[in-house]
Amino acid sequence: MPIKMANIRVLSEQTVKHCLQQQIQACFDACAEAYRYYGREQSVLSEPSSLYLQLPASRPKKCRLKGAHFADAGVAGFRLASPGSYFTWVVDSESGQPRGIVAENWLHRRRTAVTGALTLSWLRPRLQSVALIGAGKIGFECAISLGHAYPEATILLGCRDVEKGKAFITQLPIALAERMQVHDIETAVKAAEAVLTITKADRAFVRGEWLQPNAVALSMGGVPEFDFETWNRSQHFILDDLGYALKQGDLHHWVRSNGLTIDQIEAKLTGLIGEVALRPDDYCSACQGLTLAVIQGMAVCDVAMAGLALAVAESEGLGQVVDLDGC
Repeated sequence: MPIKMANIRVLSEQTVKHCLQQQIQACFDACAEAYRYYGREQSVLSEPSSLYLQLPASRPKKCRLKGAHFADAGVAGFRLASPGSYFTWVVDSESGQPRGIVAENWLHRRRTAVTGALTLSWLRPRLQSVALIGAGKIGFECAISLGHAYPEATILLGCRDVEKGKAFITQLPIALAERMQVHDIETAVKAAEAVLTITKADRAFVRGEWLQPNAVALSMGGVPEFDFETWNRSQHFILDDLGYALKQGDLHHWVRSNGLTIDQIEAKLTGLIGEVALRPDDYCSACQGLTLAVIQGMAVCDVAMAGLALAVAESEGLGQVVDLDGC
C-alpha cells in the first residue's frame, strides 16, 4: 500500500512574528531547554553539523543546511539557509513525519539574540553593564534579549558611527532605550562587564587589551571580531559547536591567520554550552577571570524555536495547512 503523507503547516514571516514576537520568555525557555537537552544527550546535531553548497553564481553565494533533533519537544528537522532566505523543515522526532515549514528570517535573529543573552545570564547573572557591538537586524533583537535578561543593567551600544547608533536606539521600546548609551567601540568595551559582538566586519575590531579582567567576551558573528590577544588573555573558554566555529567567525580566523591549533582549542575549552546550561551555577563560579565564549548558533535551538512557533500557530489555527497527498 502507498504510504500516506502527512499534512504540514506552513508559517510565513508575518505569522511567525505574530506568534512569538511578544513571547520573549517563551523563546528563552525553549532555547534553554534545547541547550539542556544538548548537554544531556550530547549527540543531537546532524553529521556534519553544517553542510555548505557553493552556488555557481557570478558573485560568491552559498546555501547551508544544519540539522538537529529535540525529542523533549517532540521535534527534529533541518534549517535551510539560502542567500536572503531561511526556513526550518520540522518533523516529528519519533516518527519522522513532516509537521511544518517555518520561515526563519526573523526567527533566526531572535534565536541568535536569545542564545547570546542566555549564555551571559548563566556566566554572569548579575551584570550591571554589557556592551553590544552590532546595530543591524540581529543587533536589534540582541538589545531586546539583553534588556529582558538584565532588566536593571545599562546596555552600552558600541558603534563606529555614534550618530547611527543614536538613530538605532530610537527604534527600540522606550523603556529599553532609556537604559542604553551610545559610545565608540573602545569606550563601550572598556566600560562593560561583558561584550557581545554580532557584526559583518571584515577584520577584528575589539582589542583584547580593552577587556576588563573579569569580562565575558561573547563572539557571535561569522566574521573576525575579537583580536587574537583576546584568545591569549582569556582564562576560560565556552563553545557551542567546534565544527561550525572552525568554518567561520573568530576561531576560524585565528586558526587560519594566527596559527591556532585544534589541540590548543581543546586544551583551553572549559565547557560546552550544553554543559553550562545543565550546571550554570558551577560554571558561573568556575569562570572567574576573562572568559571567551564563541556562540554562533546551533540547529537544536533553531528546531526548538520553529517547534515553538508551530505549537503556537496550531493552537491559534494560524498558517496554511498543506495536504501533501492532495496538493
